[in-house]
Amino acid sequence: MDQEPGTDTLFGAIDKRGEEERHAIHVDAEKRCGHVLAEADARIEALKAEATRAMERELAGHRQRLLGEAKMQARAEGLRVKRRLIAEAFERAGREIERLRGSPRAGEAMKELAAEAEAAVGQPCTVETSQTEGTAIASSPDGSRRADNSLASRLKRSRVVDESEVARRLFKELRQERKGKRSE
Repeated sequence: MDQEPGTDTLFGAIDKRGEEERHAIHVDAEKRCGHVLAEADARIEALKAEATRAMERELAGHRQRLLGEAKMQARAEGLRVKRRLIAEAFERAGREIERLRGSPRAGEAMKELAAEAEAAVGQPCTVETSQTEGTAIASSPDGSRRADNSLASRLKRSRVVDESEVARRLFKELRQERKGKRSE
């Protein structure tokens, strides 16, 4: 096959034009690919940042819950210790009352207990006392009114009322002791 003159030039121009278009398409595809990759990288970084923030929020919430639980446990333990110390204070008071029953002051105390029991009944009554038992019980003649002013019952009644006062004084002293130790 013989070619006509000028066809080589025409084929050369077509080849050149095809090569230029192929190169332009390739350059455009690389640019698009670069943009897609850049957008994907930016999206990945944004997702990473959001995941990090979410994890930090979750960790902060978890930390707050743990701190709250620890504070509650510390408060509960503090209350247990305070209650134990208050109970010990009342036990010491009970032992001291027992010790004083046989002392000369016990007779005076029994007179006071009997007078208070009689006043509590509020009408003529009989009062039974026992210094060895530490009791003073007043009863109206018809038995409708009775007042137990024994040392044990007084201690029991005062425990409810005095617990807060004992706690206030006891723990005030403990706070002062701690302050003193810190300043040393």
